[in-house]
Amino acid sequence: MDFPTSEIEPSALRDVLQRNFGHGDFHPRQKAAIEAVLAGRDTLVTMPTGAGKSLIFQLPALVLDGLTLVISPLIALMKDQVDGLRGRGIRATFVNSTLEARDRNKRLEEAAEGKVDLLFVTPERFRSAPFRERLARLRIVRLAVDEAHCISEWGHDFRPDYWKLGEYRALLGDPPTIALTATATPRVAADIVRALRLEDPFRVRTGIERPNLFLGSSRVFRAEEKIPHLAERIRAMDGAGIVYSTLIRDLEGLHDELLAVGIKSLVYHGKLSSRERREMQGRFMESEREVILATNAFGMGVDKADIRFVLHAQIPRTLEAWTQEVGRAGRDGAPSFCELVYFEEDLAIQQNFIGWANPSREYLFGVYETLERWGERVQAKDLDDLRDELLVKNRADNRVSICLKWLEVLGVTRGAFETHDLELACRLDPAELPEFVGSEEKRTGDLEGLAEMMRFANGDSTCRRFQLARHFGLDEPGEDSPPCGACDACADTQTWMSGKLQARPAKTLQVERNAAFQRGDWVRIDGRHLGHVVSVEGDGRSMRLIVESAGDFRRRKVDPRRSKVERVDN
Repeated sequence: MDFPTSEIEPSALRDVLQRNFGHGDFHPRQKAAIEAVLAGRDTLVTMPTGAGKSLIFQLPALVLDGLTLVISPLIALMKDQVDGLRGRGIRATFVNSTLEARDRNKRLEEAAEGKVDLLFVTPERFRSAPFRERLARLRIVRLAVDEAHCISEWGHDFRPDYWKLGEYRALLGDPPTIALTATATPRVAADIVRALRLEDPFRVRTGIERPNLFLGSSRVFRAEEKIPHLAERIRAMDGAGIVYSTLIRDLEGLHDELLAVGIKSLVYHGKLSSRERREMQGRFMESEREVILATNAFGMGVDKADIRFVLHAQIPRTLEAWTQEVGRAGRDGAPSFCELVYFEEDLAIQQNFIGWANPSREYLFGVYETLERWGERVQAKDLDDLRDELLVKNRADNRVSICLKWLEVLGVTRGAFETHDLELACRLDPAELPEFVGSEEKRTGDLEGLAEMMRFANGDSTCRRFQLARHFGLDEPGEDSPPCGACDACADTQTWMSGKLQARPAKTLQVERNAAFQRGDWVRIDGRHLGHVVSVEGDGRSMRLIVESAGDFRRRKVDPRRSKVERVDN
């Protein structure tokens, strides 16, 4: 297949930029990357969150013929991405498992007829035989791989389906490919090039070049020091903010403890219902001052420009993860504060996660052999049955899920526990497993990544931006470079905060008396029973509260229409 290229006058590009995207000019390095894409070159882009990576494949899709296929990791983001593009008059659509087969077929047919410029799919879509059969009819002339670090086993968010993207690219005839990520060390960048088989790619690699972000770390020596520190920070900064925590139970505890000192917050994590997650995200997106406590499940694709602070209550696993998460602050260019609250005992949490993220080959074969032994009975089983069979006691231990994903990616299994149609499709061939699966080298590499994060958290007299440039293999500032003025090595934290940020009005921290009940509220039922709202079910007229009694810790379902429920002020 001949892939289209084009030379377009710079003024014409700026016209498209202004007309369709509302920007007056390109960010640094953006224009060079777009010109490389227009020339038909493979392109590798490493730019910070919020720096406009998406424009590098979106704009060429408007000015060149043919279809751009975009690989995106999360189904939850696709509708928002496509809605945003269509709102700008751009012909975009998505195909994923949330759609009925009829709707998927209709959208693919429209793409085949040339009615679509950008088609978003997850890498898992390539495992669908009907989708692969339609590929020949789609005139795919460019491939864009978002969150490309997921390809590399050395990246901070490796996903097995991304690992096969080089094979999927070959199915498309090896079209020019744009790989994009906010975080890639030299090793990860080399992995992306190798896995996607990029040919002499044009490279754009930038670091955190946003002087409006203050970067820092504060160490606490006792667990009980965290809440006063976080509360002090939140009170000192007006505006919306994110507080990240690793464990859901610690996140819930943090919510209660902040509420006890008069600070209300939203909560977002994977155990909430889909309705609660949508509500929490919607309230945060629409707010000017909401504080949201979240696991790393929150943030990817959250396009909110005025986030004034990102705090980490527990240490992330890698410096890449931390960099990506703090990059969500201050996209509007206004001063924003990013800080890790470092407590050394939190390292044990991430060490456990590393062990669970690296099941041995023997463990993977144990999962396979259990499914084989169950035979047809597997369709009457569920994930908990498999975990119990393998003596998995800790609910955070996700080795079983990781092994199931590999069996699925390799075509060994079909279906899923959730739909009660899981079955073995073929035998597991050890030769098909990548060498790094279950390897000690992979586990050691993950531990080295955590050690690097620990060194960064401990801090020294070196500029934070210098440390990040060194970690990501970027150009480091010279010895005679002036202090950046926006990190705890180059400026006094309190002086920067008081000079750049306004304190939060005290009244905004308290729960509004007439606000709808929400998770975390303390309530009194029928004037007698004191309890804590742990979940909100339903909506509007059909709302139900799940309340945990302060007396015996039992949980009960409460209908505010049938019982007198009063919020208890803190």
